[in-house]
Amino acid sequence: MKNSLSQKISTARVICILSLIYVHFPPLYGKITDVNNGTDYLVMLISNLIGRCSVPLLSIVSGYLIVTSISKYKYTQLLKNKTLTLLVPLGAWNLISLTKDILLGNSPLDDKNILNYLFSIYDTPGILPLYFLRDIFVCVTLAFLLLRLTSGIKSIITILVLIALSIFNINNYLFINDKIVIFFFIGMIIANESMRIEIFENKALFIASIIFLTILTNLLIFIKPENLSNEAQTITSLVSRCFGAIIFWNVACFLTKKINIGKYSSVIFFTFCSHTLIISSIWIITNKLHIEPMTYSYLILFIISPAIVFIISLMIYEPFVRLLPKAQILLTGKR
Repeated sequence: MKNSLSQKISTARVICILSLIYVHFPPLYGKITDVNNGTDYLVMLISNLIGRCSVPLLSIVSGYLIVTSISKYKYTQLLKNKTLTLLVPLGAWNLISLTKDILLGNSPLDDKNILNYLFSIYDTPGILPLYFLRDIFVCVTLAFLLLRLTSGIKSIITILVLIALSIFNINNYLFINDKIVIFFFIGMIIANESMRIEIFENKALFIASIIFLTILTNLLIFIKPENLSNEAQTITSLVSRCFGAIIFWNVACFLTKKINIGKYSSVIFFTFCSHTLIISSIWIITNKLHIEPMTYSYLILFIISPAIVFIISLMIYEPFVRLLPKAQILLTGKR
């Protein structure tokens, strides 16, 4: 892989993970509710336009990189590697969450068995966003099969089938979020067909994507997702995420030329796994300071929350790596 492309991917990972923090910030957690004032509107707009639409590019990047891994490793070795980099951190971080809840006197296992809490076997785990690791692992187990479908008409048919399965909610027993495999497969197509990624680095395409994504997000805010059919919600979500992936890739390409954000790619996985735990601590302090939701003070805190979470995670990560280098394997999968 060219060094310039590697830098763009590293930058994309950093900005996408920082952006999804908006979706997991209380009290709305990215949900669309009634708009009572301008603050409500801005929080919902940022959460859904920036936060929710940052995730697809992470799936595309994972699919793109798995094609190279397939050329290097046998199936069993690939699964072994991905068990270390995906499932081990998934279990380790959820074990930390479980321990924290028990020490605080909570009952986290009331509605989940311990295996699902730790490894997201059939439902979301203890730390909700970490289901992404589980779903990517499932994608990896299917990668050798999917690779055979990445050329010509087969790729188009496969994408349409995956979209149909998502629309009609047929494969939810296999994936927690069945949109992940769609974008993972798109990443594999881009890699296997040796598509010139530069075609997505286009100012006109970038601006058009921002316009259409803004329109779609505003429609959802004012119409409300519950007033749409499940099929319409899924289609709108997929289209929005396509625009989001284009936007974030162009932002990553621009930032790569200006500043070296990619140097934080090693710590950003730690940030991803820990961000909900850090947010919960921030929220406790916020309540102690009597900062009410949807006030101007809250809005400022919400807007800068990715920076706050990242700084805290960096402050934890650096001494952690120095003091407990072996434990780093459990929490970051040797990253």
